[in-house]
Amino acid sequence: MKKNILTILLVLSINTVFAQYAYQNVLDAIESNSTVLSAHQKQMEAGLAENKAHALVENPEIEAGYKFGYGEESDKLELGIAQEFDFPTVYSHQNKIRKMSANIISSQYEIDRLTVLTEAQAICTELIFCNMKLALYKQNYDNAVKIANAYQKMMEIGETNILDYNKAKMNLANAKNNYDLEVIHHDNLMATLKTMNGGKDIDFQYEDYALVALPDNFDEWYANVEAVNPVFEQMRQQLAIDQQNVKLSKAQWLPKFSIGYGAEMAQGHNEGEHGPSLGLVLPLWHNKGTVKSAKLHAEAAETLLMNEKAVTYNYLSGLFAKAKALKANIESLANSIQQLDGQALLLKAFESGEMNIVDYLMEVEYYQNAMLELYSAEYEMNATMIELKSYEI
Repeated sequence: MKKNILTILLVLSINTVFAQYAYQNVLDAIESNSTVLSAHQKQMEAGLAENKAHALVENPEIEAGYKFGYGEESDKLELGIAQEFDFPTVYSHQNKIRKMSANIISSQYEIDRLTVLTEAQAICTELIFCNMKLALYKQNYDNAVKIANAYQKMMEIGETNILDYNKAKMNLANAKNNYDLEVIHHDNLMATLKTMNGGKDIDFQYEDYALVALPDNFDEWYANVEAVNPVFEQMRQQLAIDQQNVKLSKAQWLPKFSIGYGAEMAQGHNEGEHGPSLGLVLPLWHNKGTVKSAKLHAEAAETLLMNEKAVTYNYLSGLFAKAKALKANIESLANSIQQLDGQALLLKAFESGEMNIVDYLMEVEYYQNAMLELYSAEYEMNATMIELKSYEI
């Protein structure tokens, strides 16, 4: 156990960093096998296809009519085709909006992907915490079995009393309960990873946390978060779309025009009338209020982006401060626990008669609580760092 404490102190004393992601082989497997990510991928592809399929030019209009003649007038057949066009500036704005919409669709998939991978990292971090507790509980359980067996033999030959024997049995029951509950917790975490991996087993071989170095300067680090985080990128794209919609709304006040060709033929005559046509559509009613509405949408998007930046800055600043405090706390706890006797030494002292069962159980409980506090602080720090890291990738 002291070897583990020395390892913790060594890791905390150096500037450790992530690979691209922590627990890379687990994340690679989940990214390949996750049914959730597969569904998000298909949603993205469908969204991109729908965005691309939306034609900027309206469909052509074909007309056909048959008019019955009166008296000596012949029946007439009318045919016509027409295509309506916006002014080129409208198409330019619409094309820019379509490209930015494609970026939003792609960034949404990246957000969904990082959400799944960050959740997997959090579970991996909790698994390491769980494995540390399992090792501690297993050692405590094994020692409790030895003590209970010894007291049972002593009870049979009359070398101890029923009170001490009951203490030994109660200690064994508590140790077994702690270990069994942690085994269930471990199995549940592995089952969750398996579900995330599309129902396939995960080979989890990690024994230590993938520690991340705290940035030297929080403000510089946060500036990079704003630049690369897909949530901010999506909001910037939405703001750009809304601003482009203002320009589009103004351009749509220009009249539309249509070009067509028509023919009229009388029944029983080989000749008829035909020729091109040109028309204008004046936007007198349909676009009323659209520019004002577009401006309000753009202002709202800009306000939301500014608010998101402020909220995220404050939240990450809190996480940063929490990680620094936990790092210092871990160093203090690890140094303090180095001064304590481990469970093996306590058992040896008890077996040699240097302490009675009451003193032994009190010392074991004190040592175990100290180790659990250290493990908990170490887990909290790594879970915090995983969350911080999730914002910059």
